[in-house]
Amino acid sequence: MRLPTCDDMECRAVTMHDRFRLDGKVALVTGGGRGIGRGIALALAECGADVAVLARRQADVDAVAREIGDRGRRGLGLTGDIMLTETLPEALDAVVAHFGRIDIMVNNAGGNTDRRGYSLDEITMEKWDEQIGLNMRHKFQGAREAAKRMGDGGRIINVVSIAALRPYPGFGAYGTGNAGIIGMSRTLAVELAPRKITVNCIAPGEIYTDLLTESLGWDEKAAQDYADTAIPLGRIGYPEDVAAVAAFFASPAAEWTTGQWVEVSGGRS
Repeated sequence: MRLPTCDDMECRAVTMHDRFRLDGKVALVTGGGRGIGRGIALALAECGADVAVLARRQADVDAVAREIGDRGRRGLGLTGDIMLTETLPEALDAVVAHFGRIDIMVNNAGGNTDRRGYSLDEITMEKWDEQIGLNMRHKFQGAREAAKRMGDGGRIINVVSIAALRPYPGFGAYGTGNAGIIGMSRTLAVELAPRKITVNCIAPGEIYTDLLTESLGWDEKAAQDYADTAIPLGRIGYPEDVAAVAAFFASPAAEWTTGQWVEVSGGRS
């Protein structure tokens, strides 16, 4: 069978710009009320998708839903605690009921509830279980429940952390949960490939968000001082940097990219 080339009429009819559009698609972004999740939600809307955001605070998700509307797309704000087993299935059912479909699932919510690290001799098993649940369990559940409701050709995007790929003393449980998601995503990518559903990960480095400032006690100047010496590209990251990769993974341009992860870290090694 001859592979299509860009000399074919069908290929010429779809421009590269078109391959990055998300018109007619519907996305759900967890942790979408602030920071990276908000940045991803707005980027998907700017590419043409209708977007639901899920977070704990109604005021946050309502604000993001309005911003999505300002971009000419339909937004939906949902609240819930992702640590509760019923939250994600209920949220996905609400998205399908409201928009009629779900095409893109962004499992972004995660982090560290008390914004501090725990060394090996400090961490309790309860804290370990909390970190694994917050950074691994719900992303597995989100991927599984979204796949049940998606048609062929859907997109699952898991936002992890570069802590999954290198040591961060005091954040062993956090790093373990994130590393597990990369392994899980590679397996799900193969399992869902017959349905043309792709599964990919984004591993951000230091991104200037509330989570970063609260965890490390940095203001923007401190973040930039760190970047001057630790980040080869010479600046701290912002949610828009992560959102650009999410928009690619969500798009038709990434239809042959699955089971992968991309570090968005300014060259941090």
